Parts: sequence; structure tokens; C-alpha cells
Amino acid sequence: MKRSPVYIKASSHICAQEPFSTLESFSPLPQDGAMVLCKDPDFRPFIPPMVSRRMNSIVKRSIAVSRHVLDKAGIQSPDAIISGTGIGCVGDTEVFLKQMLDNGENMLNPSRFICSTPNTIGSQIAIYLGSRGFNSTHVNDMFAFEGALLESVMLLQKGSVENVLLCAADQMTDGLYGLLDRDAFWKGIPVSEGAVGFVLSNSPGGVAVDDVMLTRSNPSWEVDRILRENSLEWKDIDAVVTSLLPGESSERFAFVPEGVQMLTYKQYCGQYFTASAFGLLYCGEVLQRRGKSGRILLASCNRGTYSFILTSSVCTN
Repeated sequence: MKRSPVYIKASSHICAQEPFSTLESFSPLPQDGAMVLCKDPDFRPFIPPMVSRRMNSIVKRSIAVSRHVLDKAGIQSPDAIISGTGIGCVGDTEVFLKQMLDNGENMLNPSRFICSTPNTIGSQIAIYLGSRGFNSTHVNDMFAFEGALLESVMLLQKGSVENVLLCAADQMTDGLYGLLDRDAFWKGIPVSEGAVGFVLSNSPGGVAVDDVMLTRSNPSWEVDRILRENSLEWKDIDAVVTSLLPGESSERFAFVPEGVQMLTYKQYCGQYFTASAFGLLYCGEVLQRRGKSGRILLASCNRGTYSFILTSSVCTN
């Protein structure tokens, strides 16, 4: 049965591109596997400077992107805040662990430990927005964003809230890069970090999220089921945006029929745990720039697990 869609009222990002920029100004990142950090905005309009200087970069970016996307949507305070992060505030975690080793596990300052927990992101956003509504955090490696998006969609479809602030963020440090690079995790492609925010609503307008699915079963069968439940055929899909890395074989997405346009987004944001959030932002940008009815399927694959997010221009619903 076709589910009722939810709508992206606004989206925003801080990543390796210029902060808060749009598709026209995106430029590919270097393909040498080096670490490419975020291009941070001036945080002063979003966070008091004396507070900002003591705050972890991932939290600063999450607060800034949240306030920016809410301003774009014309919402002062959301009904719910849902966050997704692959590994959380790893910078503060590293500092706390180093202090623990240096001090022989004695006389430790607990503030770094408190700030290192993944739900610090959502709680700090709520504090700076003055929000007392529903607040949850999903921490699930490469699919933390999809989990947060699924919960956002379910809350809106249930009618529990009218709008949701959805934020996905991860940061990269020298220590984390070294650990993952040692296992060839990044495969010689651009490694980065980022924070992406969305305002989702039940009210039609913007880009529609028609369906969301996570699966470990046959991806071809699952995609066909998504199309069938939404009364669609492959000819109705204008493009498939995949999580393929630059130069990577498209074998994992062999279920996409010949003739369907395939696009990628990681050449613009790099590889990090919640990069699929940037992928959804990219889908929305492409749909809006086309200026006509259209549907795009965002398809991601990692370690045998697939995620699919079906998006459309609202005029197609």
C-alpha cells in the first residue's frame, strides 16, 4: 500500500563545499584519498563566540546548520529533533581517552566524557533552539542517517508532530583517519566530514520523500516492491543517485535497468559515515533544478546492506 509522503521544506549543509551553498557551486573534491575537512562558516551569527570557542566542531556545525535550515523553512522551533551520527563526537572522545592515559585514570575532568556522547548533538541543538519537544539520536555506522529519517517519517505519518528537524553529522580527526586508513576503509577516495540539516513536514511543498527502506535481502526484489507499492515502474524513475565512490564498479547496482540515468554525489562531499544525508540533499537539489515533474531514487550500499529513499517533485503526487 502506498504510504503518505513527507516533504522536505528546506535543507542545508556544512561540508567540504562552501557552507550553505547550492548545486551550481559544487565542485569535485581531490581524488587522492587525503582528508578534506569542512569549510566552516562564521559561527558568530549562530553561537556566542565565548561559547563557540569551547565547543566541539561537530556540535558547532550541527547547531549552525539547524538554525540556518529552520530560518529557510520559516520555523522558529521544531516539534521534534532527530539526529543521526555514525560515530558521534569523536574529537571529545579522543581528548578524554588521552587524559585518562596521561593521568593514570585519576583526577579526570568529566566534561569531555559528557560532551563525547552521541546524543550531545541533539541535546545542544535543543538547548540553543529552546526546544522541549521529542528528541532522539540514531548511532548506526553508515546507516545512522537512514534510521533517523525512518523515525522522522513515522512520526510525521502517525500525526504525532507537524514538523521535524532532522540533522546528520560526523567529524573526522587525525586519529580516526589513521585507524580507518590502516584497514584500507577509505579505498583511496576523498575522506571528509559534514553536517546536513532538513526540515520535514506533512504539509505539501518542496521535495517529497515517498518511501524509505533498509534491507539485507535481494535489492532487485526490494526495489521492485518499492515501485509497486508506489504505483510506479522503472520508466517513471528519472535517475538513480548511488553511493558509488569515484572510480568504483557499479556491479552492486546492477539491478538498475539499462537506460536509467545513474548519478553519484560523493565526489562532492567525500566519504564519511552519514554522507547519505548529503545524498538526499543532492537529490532535492537536482529535482528542484530540473523545474519539472520527476522522481529520483537514492540507493546506498555498505557491507551487504542497502538503503533506498524514493524522492519526487511534489507536483507528481
